[in-house]
Amino acid sequence: MVSVAHDGEVMRRGVWAVVGTVVVAWFAVGLLLLAVGAFLPGLGLLGDVGTAVAATTAAPSVVVGLVVIGAALLVRKRFRRVGAVLAGVSGVGTAAALVICGLFWSATTNAGGSINPLLAMFPNPSTNTAPDEHTVYTTTPSGQELRAAVYRSSAANSSLLVYVHGGGWVAGSELDRGKDMRWFADRGWTVVSVEYTLATDELHTWDVAGPQVGCALRWAVERAPGWGADGGRVALLGDSAGGQLAVTTAYLAAQGKAVSSCGGQVPRVGAVAVQYPAVDPVGGYENGYAFGDSLATDTRRLGRAYFGGTPAEVPERYRALSGEAVVSAQAPPTLVISPDDDVVVPAVGVRRFVDVARRGGVAVTSVALPFANHAYDTGAQGSLGNQARLSVTEGFLRRVLPVTGD
Repeated sequence: MVSVAHDGEVMRRGVWAVVGTVVVAWFAVGLLLLAVGAFLPGLGLLGDVGTAVAATTAAPSVVVGLVVIGAALLVRKRFRRVGAVLAGVSGVGTAAALVICGLFWSATTNAGGSINPLLAMFPNPSTNTAPDEHTVYTTTPSGQELRAAVYRSSAANSSLLVYVHGGGWVAGSELDRGKDMRWFADRGWTVVSVEYTLATDELHTWDVAGPQVGCALRWAVERAPGWGADGGRVALLGDSAGGQLAVTTAYLAAQGKAVSSCGGQVPRVGAVAVQYPAVDPVGGYENGYAFGDSLATDTRRLGRAYFGGTPAEVPERYRALSGEAVVSAQAPPTLVISPDDDVVVPAVGVRRFVDVARRGGVAVTSVALPFANHAYDTGAQGSLGNQARLSVTEGFLRRVLPVTGD
């Protein structure tokens, strides 16, 4: 009986040792694959995934990697060769994650931002924060009510930030990125995030969305005093498709050419801050991400929905809404954040716009972020990417548009 019990205990220990080894192997291989994808973005889906998550997972991967290395060394006591291999694999993945963190931190600090390593290692899930006010700013001729989300600042006479959401012109909401909007409000800016009509396969909004942003900007400036803000000090922010709308609206307003869907003159802004802006729509159409014929996964489909055709069919529309077409020396100081490995808004088009704008006399601050793909900052609150976007933008705004006028 004693022998049978002993044999059973040995068997159970052996099973748990195998299970533990499989778990360690799973994490070790996962760390290595994420590293390979981040360092080799051209590896198809693996590269797309690696660069998509690196700015969120690199710092936590260091913590996980150290734990996995320790576990692999324990495995080595029972399965010598397997444990040694797993320790080596997890060591490579952890070292790669450290390199990503270091280079990302360097790019961020060189751009005037900052990163809290502890927060990056243990980021919080991205959640929305309710605005202080959610109200209609205009009603379209078709009867659609367009809304604005207002995040008030406690600072008196604060500057005003108007934010235009992304989503490929076909998705997104003024309630997106609420936690980031609150972050800016807590640091002294009054923030207004605005809605615009989204495009569909049947409804092409290339000539609608921009004037609606112009209307929203005018509306926000007029109501700024009621929120304790100064409508004379305003910045226009935007991501992706919203970045294109922000650049086009702000640059045309600087020339007195911007159109408001609700009438009146679109006010000039003191600064523009965008990231991965779709300022090269032809390049995005031809070189962007294409995986099936879906609005969610094919930038060509996005282009056809927004512009109402391909670049060959409606070239004047694509040209008119490109960033290069609206450049002038009157344009306000501009921050452009561009991830190196963006598969949705290719970095080459964004950086060409930056070069053209600089040659045209625009004061452009350009920030390139390594190991980062489109929407690199949305994975978790406090991630490397999220901290980089927020802190770099804050530093730029404090230089060109102080929090308050006091």
